[in-house]
Amino acid sequence: MNTLFARLSRFAEFIAAMALAAVFVTFLIQIFSRYAVKIAWLMPIPPISDWMASLEPIGWTVNLISLLWVWIVFFGCAFIVRPRDQVTFDVLYLATPRKTQRVLALLSAVGLITAMLYSFPATWDAIFGNRLMDLKKIPTLRMPITGDKIAIKWLFAAYILLMVATIVRYVWQLYSVARYGPPETELEELLSDTADKEDAS
Repeated sequence: MNTLFARLSRFAEFIAAMALAAVFVTFLIQIFSRYAVKIAWLMPIPPISDWMASLEPIGWTVNLISLLWVWIVFFGCAFIVRPRDQVTFDVLYLATPRKTQRVLALLSAVGLITAMLYSFPATWDAIFGNRLMDLKKIPTLRMPITGDKIAIKWLFAAYILLMVATIVRYVWQLYSVARYGPPETELEELLSDTADKEDAS
């Protein structure tokens, strides 16, 4: 199971890296289109310099970067960021015995699952059930195949993905804690990783 999770994590990192690369390329296109007119005189080839001089700033790049960035943030939080990468106030948790840690871990998992499930219908309705979200479009972005303008709901849909991933993650944590006990602390994970590396070498 750990191997499967590791492969899925690497695949998620690949998707996020490709999205970041798309943001970077789009940003370069935006900068080039904005300043091509001013630097066209530097190009010694007349057809290219004439083409650069005729360019106008491209409007869709800003909206595409914003859309991709929102999706990268929520996608990364859903599938890449590990629990130990989060900021946590665990002084009291770490000071308690393992049995108490198990109870606290179970309670936190149940609390998060309950909160997400409780808010999910309202969130879904606000994003996909709201007619305004469907009617309001991102003005400069269009679907590649149909050519239709992209509805603003797809900007906020990334949060739905985060909610689903959070529910699945904490359902798994609930099962894992109930069966194997509380998760390892960061120090225990580091010691375990070090031991694994020494065994591999």
